Amino acid sequence: MENFQLVVAILGAIAIIAVLVHGLWSIRKQRPRPLRDSPTAKVYKDKSNSKSLDRDGFDADGIGEVRVRKVHADDSDAESTPARPAKTQGHTPVQRVRPATASSDDVNLASEPSIKVSRERREPSMGQDKPQSHQSAGSASQSSHSTPPSKPLSAAPSAAELADAYQNNSYQDDFDISFDDFDDEIIEDDAPLGDPVDVLVLHLVAKEGQVIHGAELLPCLLALNFKYGDMNIFHRHQDNAGNGKVLFSMANMLKPGIFDPDTMEQFSTHGVVLFMTLPCHGDALINFQIMLNSAEQMADDLDAQVLDGSRQPWDDYTKQAYIQRIRRQM
Repeated sequence: MENFQLVVAILGAIAIIAVLVHGLWSIRKQRPRPLRDSPTAKVYKDKSNSKSLDRDGFDADGIGEVRVRKVHADDSDAESTPARPAKTQGHTPVQRVRPATASSDDVNLASEPSIKVSRERREPSMGQDKPQSHQSAGSASQSSHSTPPSKPLSAAPSAAELADAYQNNSYQDDFDISFDDFDDEIIEDDAPLGDPVDVLVLHLVAKEGQVIHGAELLPCLLALNFKYGDMNIFHRHQDNAGNGKVLFSMANMLKPGIFDPDTMEQFSTHGVVLFMTLPCHGDALINFQIMLNSAEQMADDLDAQVLDGSRQPWDDYTKQAYIQRIRRQM
């Protein structure tokens, strides 16, 4: 038994040593070799050494050995001296052509007639420089035969002539606009309407067994551009933003006929009243059409019905009667 353990220990030690040796050999094998020790370098080195040179000292590629030559001062002067005339000889034809071209241009320019034009700065005036314009035009025509004589410009009228023409109404204003027509409309729109002569009334009533809730009524009023204002009721103004004159108003059917915006969520009623007084600001027919459209829109949104001033169902006959009442006041 003891011999068996000894054999196993020896075999284990041998295996461990073999693993270590194999690991070191693998690491060394994977390490990159320097370029000088690579086989490729040896091949190029052998090839370069094996190149044969011909009798002139060149190899098969036409490359010879590098030669170092010492340059003396006398040789450098001798070599540089003949090089300078070569450069000047190459540029000599170009230098000879340029003067010839310039001379030909000078001849052409000299053959053309020279025209001298004197420019003088002149200040604008009101008709006193008219004779000078004739003289300048005449001198220009004499100096140049190719340019036609310029036509004299008409002088601007003087200040005295403008004043006389204005007094004689020789100048008329094409943009003379009279505001008399607008004054009448402005006065009519801003003038007080006086006491109401007639009142057009529309009732918006909930159906039987139902009520109109304030939580549903308030969004409808805001969508139709109603604004809470005087007398604690809602008004419809000329401007959708709530500015301008009041076209018509809306009150509660139940006494006292007012609304409280703070308690609109808990508010409920059986109906509301839309009314418009005659005369009114603006076009009464248009205002009435806006009021009727608002009532019909609220009736659709709130599931209510529209009635006339006598609380009768609204129909086309009643609508024509209301229009006739409006036209009698126009």
